[in-house]
Amino acid sequence: MQSLCFVVPCVISFFVMVFSNGFCLADTNMQTSSQCSEAEYSVNEDTFQTNLRSLLDSLASNVVQHHGFYQTIVGKKANKVYGTILCRGDISADNCSDCTHNSTRVASNDCPKSRDVSIWFRWCFLRYSNESFFGFMQPTAVAITNDTDFEDPSVVSQGLPFMSELASITPEKSFMFHTAVLNASQSGKRYGMAQCTRDISMLDCRRCLDAQLVNFRTVIGNKRRWEIYGSNCFMWYNDYQFYSNASTLLSAAWRSSSCTRLITGIAVAVMAAFSIDQQNPLGIQSLQRWYPPPLNHMKLNIDGAVSQVHGSASCGGLIRNCQGHVIAGFYSFTGALHYALL
Repeated sequence: MQSLCFVVPCVISFFVMVFSNGFCLADTNMQTSSQCSEAEYSVNEDTFQTNLRSLLDSLASNVVQHHGFYQTIVGKKANKVYGTILCRGDISADNCSDCTHNSTRVASNDCPKSRDVSIWFRWCFLRYSNESFFGFMQPTAVAITNDTDFEDPSVVSQGLPFMSELASITPEKSFMFHTAVLNASQSGKRYGMAQCTRDISMLDCRRCLDAQLVNFRTVIGNKRRWEIYGSNCFMWYNDYQFYSNASTLLSAAWRSSSCTRLITGIAVAVMAAFSIDQQNPLGIQSLQRWYPPPLNHMKLNIDGAVSQVHGSASCGGLIRNCQGHVIAGFYSFTGALHYALL
């Protein structure tokens, strides 16, 4: 029998799904959760629905060629729709495509009139909204565990520190995705995986993963297998290797030594585009939409560096290459871009 427990500290929403029938040992795709806003109706409903269909089609058509993460915007003014799709970093391109189509179908069937929708599958995450959420932290998270699948007592003290270390490493990795193995001696091995959406900074990725471990600590601390699904970050822990070591989604030929030079050139164009974005002077939060393939994974470290002075936007940060190494720094103020190659 499945039981569902809700944990709501302060204004942050966390959900704990407890399965008493056990986990499926095969890493098969399945829907883990969904969240639909209250249905809305307006005089422009037909236009919004048309834009939504175009957005879902665009996400499904582009996610694989953008290496498992894609964001886009369709429509104008009140009829704009913002959408994002993220595939788990270890799955194949075919599985990513299938999961994306499944999630868009579920969204259309289960939330037909909702303006803010999140669909979680084991292999992918879909969200769309009539308000921009690109680059912003969303606190909602779902934890899946088993109420009878307790961890070996000798491993309990190692599991959370192991995952905490994984959380500290993941933001520095390419595509903000990482796997690790814990050798638990006679108890065998434990396998961990973590991933963040690529529109948030490395610091926010770390904060997101740490928050999941803290908020679900009492739920997952003594469990042998668990999964946490959020809107910006995700974590998995298991006693068998559930992930693939060779993803056709992330291991592409373009990840070469020329990547640094290519990213450096495009970074300047990206910041120039930001400096002339007059309608959204703090548009740095949604810079992801400017990245052409294969640069949609590029990470900007802009924490604490975005501000407005007399109506003019300014920002600063670091540009990192495919391997996560800093290659340039930039600062933009009142339309002027300053940068230095490292």
